[in-house]
Amino acid sequence: MDNEAKKTLRLFQCDFNRSIEENFAQVLTESEKVRLFFINEDQAFTDGQNIVVDPAIGAVFADVKALRRAEDFMRLPHLISADPWYALRMITRGQNIHECLHILYTNFPPDVISDARATTKARKKALALIWNIIEDAFIEAAGCSIFDNLELYLLFERLAILFSNTPIEGSADRAFEQESTGKPEPLPLTDYLNYMGTFLLYPMIKQAEPSQRIAEYVLQTKQMFLDGSVCGSPDERFGFSQRVFDIIEPLIPESETDIDDSRLIKMLYGTKTHSAAPNAITNIVRKGRSAAVTRRLFTDLDGNPLPDKDFNEQLLVIVDDYEGDKSAALKIILFKPVVVTWKGAQFDCHSIHKGIEIVETKPKPNLNLRKAYQNIYSKYRININSYTSRFTRLLKARIPMREEKKLFGAGISSRNLADTKKRYWYRNGEDFGVPDIAVLLLIDGSGSMGGVRRESAMISSVILHEVLKKQGITHAIVEHRAIFWEPKVEHNILIDFDGSDEEKLNILALEADEGTREGLSLFWAERYVTGKTTSEQRLIIVLSDGIPCHNIDEDNSYMPPVSIKDTANAALKIIKRGTDIIAVALDDDDSGSCYNDLSEIYPSVIACTELKRLTGQLLGIISRHSLLSG
Repeated sequence: MDNEAKKTLRLFQCDFNRSIEENFAQVLTESEKVRLFFINEDQAFTDGQNIVVDPAIGAVFADVKALRRAEDFMRLPHLISADPWYALRMITRGQNIHECLHILYTNFPPDVISDARATTKARKKALALIWNIIEDAFIEAAGCSIFDNLELYLLFERLAILFSNTPIEGSADRAFEQESTGKPEPLPLTDYLNYMGTFLLYPMIKQAEPSQRIAEYVLQTKQMFLDGSVCGSPDERFGFSQRVFDIIEPLIPESETDIDDSRLIKMLYGTKTHSAAPNAITNIVRKGRSAAVTRRLFTDLDGNPLPDKDFNEQLLVIVDDYEGDKSAALKIILFKPVVVTWKGAQFDCHSIHKGIEIVETKPKPNLNLRKAYQNIYSKYRININSYTSRFTRLLKARIPMREEKKLFGAGISSRNLADTKKRYWYRNGEDFGVPDIAVLLLIDGSGSMGGVRRESAMISSVILHEVLKKQGITHAIVEHRAIFWEPKVEHNILIDFDGSDEEKLNILALEADEGTREGLSLFWAERYVTGKTTSEQRLIIVLSDGIPCHNIDEDNSYMPPVSIKDTANAALKIIKRGTDIIAVALDDDDSGSCYNDLSEIYPSVIACTELKRLTGQLLGIISRHSLLSG
């Protein structure tokens, strides 16, 4: 693997791609408990709940010749081989599917562990390898028989590994062979297992007749391997493994170190799933499902080659998805925080803000917070669905619309005066739809917002974002604070109007520290929402627990009554210019102190004394404002 391939691999093994594969695994296995991890150990395995895959297994993704030979075998265009990123996705997905099928159809922990035949490590290893070969052949047959669109991945994975381990192009007869120079002849058991593994997993390989020392064992057990690999019951499949073991028992050496499984490991992507040694992160007990198979991966049930199948249409869809995922992943991986600095003098604010600096930051999403976000989403999924349903009903109201180019109507549209057909009239009407509104949630990030207030603001922001996203309503969430004893205001854009999906993770990075300089922050918010959106309606929701406070030095104090009057003047000016502002006062009790304070600043204030109701109040504000403005 050259340096360029290593660089591509490092970029690929990001949490974005890991998460894609984990979500796929949860869907295929029908279990949200399934977790998936990337490693670089040249193997893939599962313990029945946790899946471990190696995207770079065998360095196949970097073997362009092998990838092209696999494509040619399947009559595919050279699309996967053209981009190592696509190859990594294809190979990773193939391993993922393989391990998911084990979770569905294989018993955990492995039956080998408790079998009476496994009296020594060598006997245990021999039984595990026999079972591994049969089980792998079965789960891939089940994958092709029961599921749509899995065959392409399973075939490509098998073939790419085959050709990557085939030293001579045009022949697969020596696939998986080790360099034999100076090495002793393998023991009969190793010879037998390699022969049966190739026979069952790669039926297109024309093997030489088995050597005399194993020929009789091959003859007696061939049909057992075939029958076991299409047997739907996991217990009965293990029964076939036991019967094979009983026949080949004379071949088993005294020591497990004499059983060379290096060739089988390449065929089987590793042997840990079926190993007699415990490999579970947790003690998983799982009974495999039964399944009826109608074919094998490469042949029908009678061993006849299957007719060529056209995978081109499916491949084009896959590659299109891969390109989109690649762009999204690289955008996150290579993303650098965007920082823009503003001066108070750039806004038409009061002179007390002229020397203040606004540092506007669009942070890089912390992908390590993805699981924490998912936990919050799962916990409040019912609330999100409920709010979405209620919100949809609220917004399904008549909204004004303007019909242009009419021969008569309510007024004349100046831009249509040049119309030769004199269709320069417009008329007003109504229609059902979602109002054209842009919402900016401006969250107080001062120190007093700590504890339960911060927690409520964070959870409400998650729910608000998910509901507005489902409704297709343009929105942004911004945290603001002013740094004490510095002429500095910080605005962290947690979710931008045109942001990526991963930006939602920034919500979990909400902090509570310092003070606020709300008058200046409102002018910034007005410019941001008008500059970033084209919506007819603009709404700033200020989420706060008190009055603005910010000191720079003894001569520069932004405290009441100055801060109250300045913020009130800013809000009034902004509202008159067409951007509405509604404040939400966060009170811990019924005293109403925060509500009273904010009422001195904002014309419209909503009291929130029960923080658990905050989300509903925020959505109520947006829906009512949308309809009233319409």
